[in-house]
Amino acid sequence: MPSSAVNATYQGRVGNVVNAALLDWVGSVRNASTGTYAITYTGNNLVSNAIYVTFISSRGGYQGSAFRVPLFFDVSSITASNTITDATLKVYGFGSATSTDTIVVKGTAWGGNGSASTLYTSDFGNLDFSTAYSSKDLAWGGATYNDYTLNATAISDMNTNGYLNCFVIEGDYDYDGDSPSVGTILSAGIEFLDPTNKIKLDLTYNVTVAGYGNDVMGVASANILTVTGVASANIDNIIGV
Repeated sequence: MPSSAVNATYQGRVGNVVNAALLDWVGSVRNASTGTYAITYTGNNLVSNAIYVTFISSRGGYQGSAFRVPLFFDVSSITASNTITDATLKVYGFGSATSTDTIVVKGTAWGGNGSASTLYTSDFGNLDFSTAYSSKDLAWGGATYNDYTLNATAISDMNTNGYLNCFVIEGDYDYDGDSPSVGTILSAGIEFLDPTNKIKLDLTYNVTVAGYGNDVMGVASANILTVTGVASANIDNIIGV
């Protein structure tokens, strides 16, 4: 089957940092619809805490945070005439390897369909925790690609929409919706827009063949399966037509 690599069209980082005397991490940090931080990367940036979950003591009580990585890929050049069958999201790590769990989920940032090229703090909540696009990656790697095998839901969305809109987030607290214990600091570093190791999709696809689409001697093309043993999908013309 043919294969192709598609680089990320848009990439960025959104986060939410909350300070409170008494802090409900899940309710106030994780489930907030709007965050406190948003950046769209347009040049090479090495970010050590791109994906980040914290719950720590502070002078005024507690501080909690969650940082997420929204990505957008335009795959319409592939899906216009082909059907994606397999896909791997590859994100190049930065810094030393950690045990941070991460996962890919469906997103609706970037205007949903890629019509917006800038992230806003309101995009912090533009993800769907109930629609995972991968299994958890259980050990983040620095200075190497972290690979996520995308599932049937992600592949179906790409074939239907012509794009992949997703978030990469921390897995055990942000994705699961569990409150971390005080003192928790989890991070995964990413090289954004690295000129050599780009954030990308590796895609495998089936080529769609249109075949012959005309009637023959009054028989509708939809009812013609083969001509002298050749499948209609493989027939470009008949006697020059």
